[in-house]
Amino acid sequence: MASYHYHALDGKGKRKQGIIQADTQRQVADQLLAKGWSPMSVEPQIQNKSLSKTSAQTPARKQPIIWFSRRLSNADLCLITQQLATLLQASLPLDEALNAIIEQSHKKVVKATLSQVLSQVSEGLSLAQALSNHPKSFPAAYIATVAAGEQSGHLSQVLLRLSSYTQQVQETQSRITLALLYPSIIMLVALAVLALLLTYVVPQVIEVIINMDQELPALTLGLINISDFLTNQGMYLVLGVLFALLGLNLVLKQPHLRLKVHQGLLKLPLLGPYLAIFNAARFSKTLALLTSSGVPIVEAVRGAQAVVNNLFIRQHIVEAGLAIREGSSVFLALKPRPILPPIALHLVASGETSGRLAQMLDQAADQLDTQLQRSISVALSLIEPLMMLVMGGLVLVIVMAILLPIFDMNQMIG
Repeated sequence: MASYHYHALDGKGKRKQGIIQADTQRQVADQLLAKGWSPMSVEPQIQNKSLSKTSAQTPARKQPIIWFSRRLSNADLCLITQQLATLLQASLPLDEALNAIIEQSHKKVVKATLSQVLSQVSEGLSLAQALSNHPKSFPAAYIATVAAGEQSGHLSQVLLRLSSYTQQVQETQSRITLALLYPSIIMLVALAVLALLLTYVVPQVIEVIINMDQELPALTLGLINISDFLTNQGMYLVLGVLFALLGLNLVLKQPHLRLKVHQGLLKLPLLGPYLAIFNAARFSKTLALLTSSGVPIVEAVRGAQAVVNNLFIRQHIVEAGLAIREGSSVFLALKPRPILPPIALHLVASGETSGRLAQMLDQAADQLDTQLQRSISVALSLIEPLMMLVMGGLVLVIVMAILLPIFDMNQMIG
């Protein structure tokens, strides 16, 4: 049994590292996945006594303390990348470029984060190493791309490519957010109107109907019971929903249960295909960025897995990365796993054969992104009228429950 040194991300995106005893690297990855962590690297532990002795004599560099917990938004990250790429293209030194961005920005979180990055760069760390101390603000794939640019000596060109990537990601997320905003507002307003009707309007009208001293229809009795429950027990219902959400959050903190939930989400009729396409597009786009920036394919797959939110898909990406490390082609490693759709897999195979893997991955990502936008448009075109029908039907039921006793009374009088 050998010792392996690992780097991983936990469920909250925090970096973890340590040493695990195992027979193979795959066993180490399985142990990390069982904890709900995403392996970033698993390397054999090299025993070197002279190196250990020297390291013990050399004091470790003290990392600066981070006094704030806020993270950079996607829009902030996109703007910083564009500005840094432009300044480096203008032949400004890295420290002057960072200082210029700090002076330009008016946001405290941007100033604080970049000030710490600048301080660490001035102490001798590379830009990628300095960014890695802020994992909440700079994703693993972003850091890997910057590291590849520094190693190749073409940091400015890589940052230009990275700025284009972050802008596309920002635009996609903005389109999704705006697309979901309108139906969400409609649903909240409709629920507020229904709650107002059932807790304030309906009780007053029903009181008049009850005073008529006549037998009430079943629909009216049902409405009275619902109205009484919401009026008297509404607070307990709200508390029950809050406790249910809290319990769900606690359940999702269990790695094996969260894995099952993420797997179940992919099987949902409408939401599942959308999630699969979304994660496939992000994975292929990030993998294309990393490979085109000069990152080795094994490291690229490892970095691209960090952008995948679904734990079930991420687990399969980790397995595919281990298969590639063991000598498998990218196509054969991805084919038996639910990571990319068939068309994207064929583009990957074509890219490997022709030596244009990054270009084919980028093309696959563009197709998946187009398919994702179409799916969102179709879903919204169905959701909006469906919500109107449901809410209109509920209001109609309330109105009929109120009017039926009045109609019965008029018939009796007639």
